[in-house]
Amino acid sequence: MKRTCGGHMGSLGLIVLCLLLAPTLMAASSPAEAQAPAPAPAPSPGPESAPAAPRPEGDYVVKKGDTLWGIAKDLLNDPFLWPRIWDRNPFITNPNLIFPGDTLALPGKEIAPAPTPAPVAEAPKPEPPKEAPTEVAKAPAPTPPAAEMELPPVPPVPVASRQAIACSPVLLDEKAVAAAGIGSVAKSDDKRLLLSQEDQIVVAVDGAQTLKVGDRLAVVRPGLRVIHPARKGPLGRALFTLGLFEVTQVQARTASGRLIYSCQPMTIGDRIMPFTGPPFPEDKIAQPTSRVLEGMIVDTPGHLQILGLQNVVYLDVGAGQGIGPGDVFAIYRPHVPTVNLATGEVVPIPPDRLGEVVVIRVTDTTATAVISASAKEVRAGDQVVLSRQIQP
Repeated sequence: MKRTCGGHMGSLGLIVLCLLLAPTLMAASSPAEAQAPAPAPAPSPGPESAPAAPRPEGDYVVKKGDTLWGIAKDLLNDPFLWPRIWDRNPFITNPNLIFPGDTLALPGKEIAPAPTPAPVAEAPKPEPPKEAPTEVAKAPAPTPPAAEMELPPVPPVPVASRQAIACSPVLLDEKAVAAAGIGSVAKSDDKRLLLSQEDQIVVAVDGAQTLKVGDRLAVVRPGLRVIHPARKGPLGRALFTLGLFEVTQVQARTASGRLIYSCQPMTIGDRIMPFTGPPFPEDKIAQPTSRVLEGMIVDTPGHLQILGLQNVVYLDVGAGQGIGPGDVFAIYRPHVPTVNLATGEVVPIPPDRLGEVVVIRVTDTTATAVISASAKEVRAGDQVVLSRQIQP
């Protein structure tokens, strides 16, 4: 058979056509595989994603500018761990002084456990139905204590301490104040001008007076004259107790000793006299009285204008009217009557009750008292009326 050029060209064209259509046929046969993207490579774990491991123990050479705080921050990741570095290096006497070239032993960093999350509150489970409560027998009511089991009444608390009562001044007439005392403070061991408790002093005794070891004397000083606010005449002079003196050695006309108690500062020249503590009936209670006895607050030891609780006052009533320590007076302030403008009638105004005073010392004509209750300010010139009295 005779081959022609046209036959060869036909076969070659068919082969070229098949080669061109082959990729198209392969893409059409698996479209899902052709469209799926290639998987991205897994990222390599970085240094931040890995958990920090505790640093092993080791040494560190101090550089210029280093501090324990900074070393703990840089190497242990916590500046507050610097005391552990200090503990591991006992040659450091001052944690603020470390020097370049020092070799420090480092502790391993102890990683604190992560805080546990707070537990999530669960919904409350329904409680099982409760049974009906059984009736409990009631205990019998306690019977009141018998009359013989009642506690005795508690004695009243004194209006002032024994020391305050002993230090309280007394109002005497002029002659009694001038005659008070059996001697005077002559000198002090260290030549002090103002004397107080525990000071050693020497007293000079008047005339034929004698003392013995162990005697206790009151150091006293006269005060100012007191004028009665209503009568405008002298009522007496105050005699102040300044302290107590105990004799430890006796000479011919002098005695030495120490001041065992001080009410006020004392000085050379103050008088001494035998000490007798003023009695106060601590075991008795003042009872209401039907006696009618009125008096007046005439003055105070410090000549105060306005008085209140615990202030000391002088009264113009005393033992001559049957008054003694523990008796209670009510304080009143009278008012001037007013006039009813409509009728012209004079209308009396009731007095104000201001408080109470308790007598702590008495003389024949005067008393020293302490304000034990106060509703308003009290002044010299206010009236007092006996309300309760110690029964014999």
